[in-house]
Amino acid sequence: MDKKKIALIGAAGRMGRAITQAFPQSKSVSLAYAIVRPDTYCLGFDSGLHSGGKENKVLFTAELEDAIKNSNGVIDFSSLQALDSNLDYCIKYNKPMVIGLTGLDKEHKRKIESASKTIPIVLSPNMSIGVNLLFKLTEIAAKVLDNNFDIEVLDIHHKHKKDSPSGTASKLKDILLSTLERKESDVVYGRHGIYNERPAKEIGIHTMRAGEVVGDHTVFFFSPEERIEISHKAQDRKTFGVGSVKAIEFVIGKEPGLYDMFDVLGI
Repeated sequence: MDKKKIALIGAAGRMGRAITQAFPQSKSVSLAYAIVRPDTYCLGFDSGLHSGGKENKVLFTAELEDAIKNSNGVIDFSSLQALDSNLDYCIKYNKPMVIGLTGLDKEHKRKIESASKTIPIVLSPNMSIGVNLLFKLTEIAAKVLDNNFDIEVLDIHHKHKKDSPSGTASKLKDILLSTLERKESDVVYGRHGIYNERPAKEIGIHTMRAGEVVGDHTVFFFSPEERIEISHKAQDRKTFGVGSVKAIEFVIGKEPGLYDMFDVLGI
């Protein structure tokens, strides 16, 4: 069986390299187009070697439209600035997408939802299988513990990360708000100064950016008698690459719609 050809946008970045390394393990898809910006220093380099793996003879290219047109599916880990054009080309050529961008605002999400009426899209702030299990366990814990526990979320990443809190921490917050029927006004991002007693429904989100931490997330549930911690610590970006490849395998051939990693993993 011939493997489906995948276009990877943002192929030279940290996530792009991790995804490139994950493709050889797939039995159904392969990297065919490694897309970078026209001004990228590595244009024309072998993407396999650049990722730290073996030569794959897929050279970095800036020919975005041709790559999308000739692919069977698209993985987008580029930038928010490029999202509109990437969506437009995928709609134009009817290509399924996996979008792993973080820092999406309401307008970005609206455009993705609109595009998903035409093409199938998997959208997730974190493609790791373990992190998506963290999402599900957080949902279960919140349902069971209800309003009897104080909740805090800790997000730790490398010093180069641009968005804060991370997309994963924001997703955890959204899960907690939805499950517990709370509002954004119940969320506090870090603390400074003099505070009154902690409101019962408050959810604290805390960010650390230091060193080369791949990504650590912990949800804390505190009561006067006990503390529950649900944690995920990424030791290698390969975990995100494996999940991204699973996502594109899943979405090829699906009906138009907006899917997430729960759909991909069947949880």
